[in-house]
Amino acid sequence: MIKVLAMEEVKSNSKELANKEFEKLKEDILKNYKAKLNFVDVEENELYTVVGEFEIEFDNFLEYIEFCLKYSPDVEVLKPSKIVLDKEELNKVLAFVIHTFKEFTNKYKIGFNVYLKDKKDYDIEKYKNGLYDDEELYELEEEYIRVKAVFEGEGKSEKEVVANLLSSLDMDNIIVNKILTQNYEKDEFKGLIGVDLFCKPFELFEIAYKYQPVALSVQKDKITLSLSEIQDIGNELGGAIFELSHAVVNRFGNIK
Repeated sequence: MIKVLAMEEVKSNSKELANKEFEKLKEDILKNYKAKLNFVDVEENELYTVVGEFEIEFDNFLEYIEFCLKYSPDVEVLKPSKIVLDKEELNKVLAFVIHTFKEFTNKYKIGFNVYLKDKKDYDIEKYKNGLYDDEELYELEEEYIRVKAVFEGEGKSEKEVVANLLSSLDMDNIIVNKILTQNYEKDEFKGLIGVDLFCKPFELFEIAYKYQPVALSVQKDKITLSLSEIQDIGNELGGAIFELSHAVVNRFGNIK
C-alpha cells in the first residue's frame, strides 16, 4: 500500500469555471480512489486558483502511477519507506507508461527532445561485443537494474544512429554494456537497436517516457524503490504529461 498527499490545482480567469472544474476533479478522485479531501485553498490574483490537498491510498504501484499520469499532482509520499517489486510487476508498469506517452505523442504529434552531448567517436564494434566481462557485470548488477531495451532508429548510417543513441544515453546512472542492430534498408539505416544497459529506477522511467522504446524489460528479479524514489518517479511522470498537455494547449487549444 502506498499512501500520499496529492496537491491538485485548478486555475482560470473565471471564478465560476475554476470552482466547477475543481468540483469535477474532486468528485472524480473521491469516487475512484481511497481518498479524502483534507483542505481547499482559494487565491484570487490575475487568475482565480483553487488548490486542494487529497490524502490517497493506493493498493499497488501501478495504481499510483496511473493516478500520477491522469491527474499530474504534486505528490508527497507518506509511506511506505520502501517497496519491493518483482520484475513482472515493474515491467507491466513500464509498459503502461510507454503506452500512455506513445498514445499521447502519436495523437498530437508532439514529444520530448532528447539531449545529445558532444558526439564521441564510439567504437561500435566494441559495443557489439560488450564492454564488460562477467565479473564486472556481476558488480554492476549489485548496484544497478539490468535492462534490455529495443529502440527504433533512422538515419544516414548505422554509425550515426548508434552514436546519437549512445550520446543521448550518456548520463549519470545509465551504463551501456552492449548493443545489437538490425537494419531494414540498404543505403541508410532504418531499423532497431537493442541495448543491454544498467540504470537506477528514476532513469529507467525517464527512458520509458522520453524514448518510448519498442521493448523495455527489467532483468533483475526483485527491485527495491525507496520512499524518495517512489515520490520522484510519480512527480516526474506527472510533470512530464503536464508539460506535453500544456504544449498541446498552446499549439492547438484545449485537449479533446
